[in-house]
Amino acid sequence: MKKALIAVLALTPLAALAQQQYTISGTVGKVKFPATAYVAYQERGQMKFDSAAVKPDGKFMIKGTVSVPMKAFVMLGQNGEKLNSRPSPDQVAVYLENGTAEITTPDSLFRAKVGGTPLNQDQQELMSFLMPLKMTEAKMNADYNKAEGDKDAQAQIQEVMVSLAEARLQVVEDYIRKRPQSLVSLNLLRSAIDPNQYPEKANALFDGLSEALKASPAGQSFLNKIGKAKALTLGNMAPDFVLKNTKDQDVSLSSFRGKYVLVDFWASWCGPCRRENPNVVKAYEKYKSKNFTVLGVSLDGGENAKAKWVDAIAKDGLTWEQVSDLKGWGSYAVQLYHISAVPANFLLDPTGKIIARDLRGAELEAKLATLL
Repeated sequence: MKKALIAVLALTPLAALAQQQYTISGTVGKVKFPATAYVAYQERGQMKFDSAAVKPDGKFMIKGTVSVPMKAFVMLGQNGEKLNSRPSPDQVAVYLENGTAEITTPDSLFRAKVGGTPLNQDQQELMSFLMPLKMTEAKMNADYNKAEGDKDAQAQIQEVMVSLAEARLQVVEDYIRKRPQSLVSLNLLRSAIDPNQYPEKANALFDGLSEALKASPAGQSFLNKIGKAKALTLGNMAPDFVLKNTKDQDVSLSSFRGKYVLVDFWASWCGPCRRENPNVVKAYEKYKSKNFTVLGVSLDGGENAKAKWVDAIAKDGLTWEQVSDLKGWGSYAVQLYHISAVPANFLLDPTGKIIARDLRGAELEAKLATLL
């Protein structure tokens, strides 16, 4: 759990501001005692934890000092549960800054409301905007799993999920533009808008932030990421790589020159990837005779990685070339293409230039229709 927290808290910028005297005041309705509230945050690269016992009336208070305003997580351990008792703790995000952050919930921090200070009010506003989408997404995921074996039903659900993803992205964009001076906006930009996936969008939203946020260490780090992503923008040559296929043979991306090729990053463990595969199969079958092909690049890794990879290829009917070094996120191609989430794809023209990115649903087939 600590590793996961470090990864999430690394998204929190450290602005050149004075020390912050924070107070967290919490009220929990139904509590199973003994109970303890914890706050976890990252200070100068190190994880730090503070805690306080939850009183019989369900209240707790944690006070402390941090170097700058920052994002943290408050976690609740009930019935004697310790901080590291489970991989998915009962938690809620909170900002540590001068003043008192107020947390109220009927039972679980997953349903908590946070306010009391400017940044926490901003954060709660964001959560309120996203909550309806989160609830619908959870229902769609459950419906998709229930429809296993019914490809038509799953395809319909997938279309809805693509629309939900687009709606979520629009909420994120609108919020960042609305709050250009809020630390919440910079954190949201860094976590939700990957420059490698949305280079133009990331650059435009970053430019709209306040000068103070852009000049912060986290702001400059994101700007550097935008710069690296520009090498993979439309019109540039796709970086070449060589990986092994399922038969342990070397396959190079450059060997596909002369054809339109979709470089498709996916993994057997990736639910969204597996749900997207039928769309890729449909486009491939329709245009494979018209100078189009697909090169699948798997992020599978770990124990029995090759068996899981090969099994997923067979189950999903992926008849095009597949390659992988079976190193998961440590894959050479993943690093080369700055992949931070899957599915991800790049459509190349016959010369090897990138002409489209991250085509989802019917977008791939529509794009190929204009080309072929």
